[in-house]
Amino acid sequence: MKYGLLFAILLLFATGCGQSDPARHPMMLKGDQYRKEGNFELAEKFYLKFVEQRPDSALGHRTLATLYDESLADPAAALYHYNMFLRLDPHSPDRELIEGYRRLARAKLLRALTREELPTPPDDELAMLRKENKVLRDRLDSLKRLLLNQQRAIAQLKSAAAAPQPPPVPQVPGERSYTVQPGDTPGKIARQFYGSANKYRIIMEANNLGSSTGLRVGQVLKIPASE
Repeated sequence: MKYGLLFAILLLFATGCGQSDPARHPMMLKGDQYRKEGNFELAEKFYLKFVEQRPDSALGHRTLATLYDESLADPAAALYHYNMFLRLDPHSPDRELIEGYRRLARAKLLRALTREELPTPPDDELAMLRKENKVLRDRLDSLKRLLLNQQRAIAQLKSAAAAPQPPPVPQVPGERSYTVQPGDTPGKIARQFYGSANKYRIIMEANNLGSSTGLRVGQVLKIPASE
């Protein structure tokens, strides 16, 4: 009676949730809670209720598959839900990982049906599959980190593009600019623009230079019109 009422309340709440993130669905959250507490049978009931409501949810079938495989020792049910997950999400980045789990579930089911110990070679295969699964998990984690970094970079670019651009600084009529080169001095630059090194003070005053040693290579100078 207690769990029946709880199912009814969660079902009513879930009806209003629409097609939101399945991981946040009330039935899934409740199943996750009981699974963490070690109450796998009750977790199964909530996951099954979720799949009844959302039979097309790949996440729901994957969750049930791992529960049957890891906690309830039901390889037949695990195999069914692994197959459903692969059918509903054939392009999942976890496809190879799930296919490995499915092969293990099939081996467990065959062992249970024949009630015979598998020969030694499958032990080697299990070790190989576990190694492959670890490689795939590491690869998946790396891809997730790469995707996250790309999403952050895109968000920063969008934010920068949306920021208001400062108005251009109006240029004084007749004023030019010059980028300081190695070996330049105010007198040398004045000779280049005014024809006389004696007019170096025009450049010094326009750029607030205290002395000729204040020049830096790469510095952009304002070159006023000659008076």
